[in-house]
This record gives sequence, structure tokens and C-alpha cells, in this order.
Amino acid sequence: MDALHAALRKIHDHPGLPASLTLQSLIESLDMGGPFDLSRLYQLNYSEFELALELMKQWRLDTYRYERGWAAQAARGGVGAAPASQAERYAQLHQ
Repeated sequence: MDALHAALRKIHDHPGLPASLTLQSLIESLDMGGPFDLSRLYQLNYSEFELALELMKQWRLDTYRYERGWAAQAARGGVGAAPASQAERYAQLHQ
């Protein structure tokens, strides 16, 4: 999830910027299944807008691999590394 890591880096490096807040809100909405006001994307500059689009593309492809809530917690600064994939968690539980 390169886009996720790039977005998290931007959020953590510049936590008060409007773009960081928009990306954080987008990550939380995707991760938790909540609403997101798409008009907020138009407030981003082009590179940030592209990052948001890439984030949504990658999220759709990778969402089954990550535990729900992880990315939202990471966007708020609470997690350092990605959790185990579903297969890894299953193997750990059934050892």
C-alpha cells in the first residue's frame, strides 16, 4: 500500500495542514466504512488529489488483507506497522 504509506507520512509530517486532515478523514472513512464528503478532494492540490485517488484504488485492492480499523488508527498516529494478513492471523490462531 504505497499510497497509504505516502499519505500517512504526509499526515504525520504535517498534521495541521488541511490536506493532511482531508487525507486522514479519507483513510478513516475507507477503513471504518463511514461517510466522506467528496467535495473535500477538490480542495487538494493536484498531487494530493492524485494521492487520494491512488489511495482509493489501492484500498479497494488491498482492503481484504488488513484488519479493519488499523489504517484509521495509523492515521491518528497510533500504529507503526501493518498487522498480519488474514491468512497469517488464521495460521497464528490455528497453530
